[in-house]
Amino acid sequence: MKLPPEQLERLALHSAFAVHQIARWVATQPDVSEEIRERLRTHMAAIEGVLVTNGHDWIKTEIEATEQALHA
Repeated sequence: MKLPPEQLERLALHSAFAVHQIARWVATQPDVSEEIRERLRTHMAAIEGVLVTNGHDWIKTEIEATEQALHA
């Protein structure tokens, strides 16, 4: 599948936000293994870096809160 650049960027942004929503939910679940939490923290940090670098810093605070919640 080949998408125009603007649609590809939009798809990536929506996918990243969906991963964030899942990670936020996982952070509230007490029975999630530390391995899964660590993987999600790593992915969230990478997503945050890409979004902020590309001008989507509006979500930075929210992602950082999710990363912290995954430490709990």
